[in-house]
Amino acid sequence: MGFNYKIYLAEFLIIVVFVGCAHPISQEIRENIDPDIKFESLVEDPNTFLGKRVLFGGVIVVTRNLEDGTELEIVQKNLESYGNLEAGDYSGGRFLFFSKGYLEPEIYASGRKLIGVGKVTGQKLGKVGDYPYNFPVIEVEELHLLDDTKHNTSYSVPYSLDPWYRSYFFGRY
Repeated sequence: MGFNYKIYLAEFLIIVVFVGCAHPISQEIRENIDPDIKFESLVEDPNTFLGKRVLFGGVIVVTRNLEDGTELEIVQKNLESYGNLEAGDYSGGRFLFFSKGYLEPEIYASGRKLIGVGKVTGQKLGKVGDYPYNFPVIEVEELHLLDDTKHNTSYSVPYSLDPWYRSYFFGRY
């Protein structure tokens, strides 16, 4: 019997799909999240949710290292079921993730996508440009940067495999 590369390719693609669909936040932490808290409600009155554990994600605007920890200003984006950020331009506003430790600003850089779980600790008055803004503050318990190659929301096959993938599964094109 000859080497059947099609079986190995199919098995490889199945493994890639299942590994790519794993949620970046641990199951143990996700079990204790209050799923009824919507971001829009949190923005309206953060004090209503003090001490509640939430899961949110978005795009980093700025990383500020302070004397007592690191503050990440985030533009909120909705999450898909596997922890990816939804595509599109919608945002419910901004919030702050606060970490008691030091986070490197070159790694947690402006434009990076991330998700995190933490407890609502209140609010902080700040500004977005000259506009006064009341930021909900979430003290981080678990935080994950999303690598676009690992958490690609389009679920497409990598470009280098694309022609081979299409010809294998859909015939010549």
